[in-house]
Amino acid sequence: MKRLAILTVLFAALVSAANKVQAQVPYGLSSFPTASATIFLDFDGQTVNSPYWNGGTPFVCTAAALTNAQMVRIFNQVSEDFRPFNLNITTDSSVYFAAPATRRQRIIITPTSSWYGSAGGVAYVESFRWGLEIPGFVFSTLLNNNAKNVSEASSHEIGHTLGLYHQSQYNSSCGFVTEYFAGTGSGEIGWAPIMGNSYSRNLTLWHNGPNSFGCNSLQNDLQILASSANGFGYRTDDVGNTTTAAAAVNLTNNNYAISGFVNNTTDQDFFRLNLTNPGRLTLNALPFSVAANNGSANIDLQVSLMNGNTVIATYNPTTSTAAIADTTLNAGTYYIRVANTSNANTTNYGMLGNYNMTGTFVANSTLPIYSLNLSGAINQSKHELSWGIVADEAIDNIRIEVSEDGRSFSKLQDVVGTQRSFSYQPQQSKALYYRLFVTTASQLTYYSNIITLKEVATGSNYTILSNRINTNEVVVNSKGSYSWRLIDMNGRSLQSGRLTTGINRLSTPAINSGMYLLQIADGQNITTERIIKN
Repeated sequence: MKRLAILTVLFAALVSAANKVQAQVPYGLSSFPTASATIFLDFDGQTVNSPYWNGGTPFVCTAAALTNAQMVRIFNQVSEDFRPFNLNITTDSSVYFAAPATRRQRIIITPTSSWYGSAGGVAYVESFRWGLEIPGFVFSTLLNNNAKNVSEASSHEIGHTLGLYHQSQYNSSCGFVTEYFAGTGSGEIGWAPIMGNSYSRNLTLWHNGPNSFGCNSLQNDLQILASSANGFGYRTDDVGNTTTAAAAVNLTNNNYAISGFVNNTTDQDFFRLNLTNPGRLTLNALPFSVAANNGSANIDLQVSLMNGNTVIATYNPTTSTAAIADTTLNAGTYYIRVANTSNANTTNYGMLGNYNMTGTFVANSTLPIYSLNLSGAINQSKHELSWGIVADEAIDNIRIEVSEDGRSFSKLQDVVGTQRSFSYQPQQSKALYYRLFVTTASQLTYYSNIITLKEVATGSNYTILSNRINTNEVVVNSKGSYSWRLIDMNGRSLQSGRLTTGINRLSTPAINSGMYLLQIADGQNITTERIIKN
């Protein structure tokens, strides 16, 4: 039986459309011209005559009321979603018609939706494989002609044609919550599955989780997309995955620029840097994005600096998908390893896509600051910060910065360069993030690491010693005997037990890196804490 898949998740703000003048469609765009399969984003209208749509009665889809810039953005975001695969996204109908009938799919982006109803889009599951010229649809007017929303709906409907169903959400008892899993988190690393409700998140990815058939019906999006049934598979990797296969980093006037793409969950790209003199290395690795602040990026980057097979340092800001570094190196051969990484909202599954890395190396240059390390503790409701600085020159000023979300920081207090501690009582009872912004005597500036101080609520019946774990063990200090359960982000129960008074070491199963939820029931309330496995 042919299954019809509908994207019906719409926000109230998406139902009123702005009147726009139709722009010239950017013809000739192709993401991977040599690919074995093609997806055609059809913006300029189409007469549909198909027994599978509108009861077989022909109808006319008018052109999308989108600007040229919006169409290019949609093309780029959809292309990035399918970048790992041997699949070409195009706006050119001639490229579409040149592809084999069983290796092509048309997605009509149109304001014409009255023939169907109120939905973000609609497509037949697996229709890409049938060779019957059955288009899918994205209804741009019902998405308020918003390029981000049209992009999300386009990738979603393409996913249906390639065999994907909805990524759904279930509770810890396997009870159905919603057909469209909306993900979790906010800001740059806020995450949602493409086959769920991804309009309001930045990091929207292919996912491995339960679909709409039940909590135990796991859908491995990447496996299905790259399957032999679709016939196109993954693209060939572009950069070696070991130090022996590393690509060379070439310096031109002390600058370098390299790029690559992570095409599967375990892919690691290695680059070789040969230094004949000691000096200062800077590095700025950015995921491909279509908007400011790494908008709609598809990968959270982690960059490691290596000496042979030994990792010297790893750079992975907790609230950003980018990675930056500023360090000094002796003469020698070094390796830069680029990979994806889990974050507070999701695992690294589906974090695939392009990145660019730029930087400088200045020989015989040193950093005035060798070490800048911030630490903190809570003492009788006061937040006590302390830090150590190892530097070649005097520190002119230290600015203590605070944030409620770990992303947007503001000045808390300026202190003199010789000060090494600070204490105050915050008004908020929520978790707060801190960092230092340090200025040297020569007016060079540096940021410290970010720390989090979380106030323990008065009368709390338990305390988790650390929400980040390196081993399969969570340590909880409990005031009594309470039940606990560890569940994954799909609501599946992994382990359960009962706390006793005092220190409890909760042995968890052999879990992968990523985020999990620890639920503790104290007889009156059930509280949930996030646990992150490094």
